[in-house]
Amino acid sequence: MTAARSSWRGVIAPLVSSRVVIAGAVLLTITVVVPTIGIGNAGSDLVQWDAQSYMAIAGHGYPATPSYLDAFLPGFPLLVRAASFVTQDVVSAALLVCLAAEAFALYFVSRMVAAERDAKAARFAALLLAFAPTAVFLTAPFTEAPFIAAAAAALFWGRQGRAAASCSSAAVAVALRVTGLALLPALALELLLRSRWRANRDLLWLALIPLPLVVYCAYMAMHSGDALAIFHAESSPSFGQAPAWPWNGLATSWNTMVATSDGEVRSIFAREIAFGLLGLAACAGMWVSHRIPRSFALYCSIAWLMTASLSFWRSEPRYILALFPALLLTVDLTAPFRVARPAMVAASAVLMCLGTVVFAEGRWLG
Repeated sequence: MTAARSSWRGVIAPLVSSRVVIAGAVLLTITVVVPTIGIGNAGSDLVQWDAQSYMAIAGHGYPATPSYLDAFLPGFPLLVRAASFVTQDVVSAALLVCLAAEAFALYFVSRMVAAERDAKAARFAALLLAFAPTAVFLTAPFTEAPFIAAAAAALFWGRQGRAAASCSSAAVAVALRVTGLALLPALALELLLRSRWRANRDLLWLALIPLPLVVYCAYMAMHSGDALAIFHAESSPSFGQAPAWPWNGLATSWNTMVATSDGEVRSIFAREIAFGLLGLAACAGMWVSHRIPRSFALYCSIAWLMTASLSFWRSEPRYILALFPALLLTVDLTAPFRVARPAMVAASAVLMCLGTVVFAEGRWLG
């Protein structure tokens, strides 16, 4: 059996079982926790927070005047828009796109881990990703599933020395999220370490990676007159964020958590801090390990810094999914205790159910 076929076989069970569990958690929420929502709105119940912005762009495009929507890159809305020609509805189109994207995300993560370790490690990594505590963002209309699919493909092909495939995949990741730019130095390092700079051909492929962001800025310059609209939107009142050192963002989040008397706000910032520090620990562990490719550690470190270098930590429980190469670290740490791996997946699945309920209620999860 080829590695590709084996990886696809290993994807089916995690994909289907995690989707069933998430669907069950959503149905539980709308029938028991918030019965006023109604079963007929189960699909729409997954359109919360940023998903609403993506659906607005997919359905109506960007406003002609500066808007907070300018902060969202067009990659995901374009995929949804294309799929809506088949489904005739942007919500069902988005859910279909995320389903396909999650399948590819699990596939390339599995291929990546199998290439670095073995098939058993790949299956364990796929299960951990599919049942991650915030895996609801792989199902709901967010960029997580397509982004991980593109980024994992980029890192996998990069380790194979295939510059064209890896840089093209990285460009797709950038079209989905600015965090995809973290792949540029990571892939450059990978190519350099492998001494594959042949006649500057690989250098040319690296130039492809930031191109989607450049094209979007050019489009916004013509559309609304602001080429830097994506960056200006981030500092708008809708987001209220500004660049800052990570420790300043941590301090603000910590002080907010400690000072508030609102239990919901306290739990929100506690999750932000916990997942943010978990991401930092994962990045540090990847650099300490001698078995983790340096390009993987570099990508995760830059991706973490891009999300944590803000005036306060926000969406860390969701953004940690982009640090999927850290699954290799988990694989290595649990290697002597493989009997405990099913229990880890089960515990993560329980947290995933709780997170799905929080999200389906319309509360902030990340």
